[in-house]
Amino acid sequence: MPDTQLHCQVSLDLAVSPAPGAALLFGEGTTMPLWLWLALEPEEVRALEAALIGHIQSPLFPSRLGDGVAAGDDAALLHFASRFAPLAGRYAEGWPLVLAAARVVAERGGEYSRQAALTAIEALQHKLHAGARGLSGGPEALRRFVLGARLAADLWLRFMPAPEIGLSILTRLGVLREVPDPIPQAEPTTPAAPALAAPGIRVLGRFEPPNDRSEWARYDPLTQPMPLRQVPRDANARLAALALAAPAFVAPLAEIRRTLALAAHAGRPSPRLRPLLLVGPPGVGKTWFARRVAQALELPFGSLNLGGSTDNRGLQGTARGWSAATPAWPIAEMARLGAPNPVLFLDEVEKAGGQRETNGRAHDTLLAMVEPESAAGWFDECLRTTADLRHVLWIMAANETRGIAAPLLSRVSVHQVSPPPASAFDGTVAGLLAGVADSMGCAATELPALEPETREALRRSFARHRNMRRLRAQLEECLGVAAEAALANAS
Repeated sequence: MPDTQLHCQVSLDLAVSPAPGAALLFGEGTTMPLWLWLALEPEEVRALEAALIGHIQSPLFPSRLGDGVAAGDDAALLHFASRFAPLAGRYAEGWPLVLAAARVVAERGGEYSRQAALTAIEALQHKLHAGARGLSGGPEALRRFVLGARLAADLWLRFMPAPEIGLSILTRLGVLREVPDPIPQAEPTTPAAPALAAPGIRVLGRFEPPNDRSEWARYDPLTQPMPLRQVPRDANARLAALALAAPAFVAPLAEIRRTLALAAHAGRPSPRLRPLLLVGPPGVGKTWFARRVAQALELPFGSLNLGGSTDNRGLQGTARGWSAATPAWPIAEMARLGAPNPVLFLDEVEKAGGQRETNGRAHDTLLAMVEPESAAGWFDECLRTTADLRHVLWIMAANETRGIAAPLLSRVSVHQVSPPPASAFDGTVAGLLAGVADSMGCAATELPALEPETREALRRSFARHRNMRRLRAQLEECLGVAAEAALANAS
């Protein structure tokens, strides 16, 4: 139960505070925000809702995401919480707003209450993670942290009905693929509760096919909840090995590893990565790197070259009414790959053309696809429905940043990639051999061995050009010569 003295103080603020909205949402000195309490009376829920709506509809709230939210509209409140959550970390008091909206919906007990409770638990995870760094700030910071943890547990126990109650926390969250039991258990006398799958993502809303072509059936699975592809438990070790094979990409790999660590700490089965933009001269291995990242994370991979495009149709698709109407490229790739969180690679981003006034600019379309707020409800003009693109892992490549719109650059993580040093030859060759073997459907150990003098010649050549594309071509040629020699000796 919450501290009675503090709870009385909150109730008193409810009646006499000259500006109760801020105190209820964010707290004031030693007063806790109202959403932190484990038990709320109906009048407190209404007061919290009024304070929230007054705040998000005020001119001081910059994003204007609260337009249209009215008291008692649970669907609108939950929609605000889900839309604002990706942006909450950018605001000093962002997470309390998400928590207040989700808590009001959960406490009212309507049809959205369970979904709101899960939203609140997820927001609490992020807030607790950030708050853990400031626990040395005094007893009030510690008390807020403890109350937040207790609230998360309370919401979980109250809104997760049977048969989930009998399962372990890790299984219920779907954090791990397998949860080993170190202690042998006796045979159960009653049937065990079924294990829960990881929460599904509904990529597409319901849609009417544009015409009678049979190909539209391939998009039907996207209208049903699809499980996120989970990254392997040894993903960090795989990325560390990739860093040894590709030293030029140490910086983007470090960013990916930090994101993975944060996702694991927050209990997410699959991370959301900030879009990466790799900038470097041709031949440094940008495409190769993107494929290796997808393999290390065990995520499906799709790629598109934007070089020379004169409009945005390659990304946006074509509108309904055209004979060759096609959905947006990410939607088509998710349908082809059968996953809501693939790695999608865009090459030569700086060369994408188009005019905003006539046939559309690819950069404008891409900006809407990578911005979390608009990606959550991307409207496809072919299928005439919304799509959730927030879980796509974007990796882009360019030879230079000149030509890329500034708004797009501000929403991606830019990494300059230089040609690998000559000292990285051994690791680079090992990575390229793995790629050659993968393209041939065999293990790297099954490729023909290269003679020492051949490797030394490749090393000298690489020291001059330091171009991975050229090194791979030379490597494939040398492997072919070695294979011919092996066949001749065998005969």
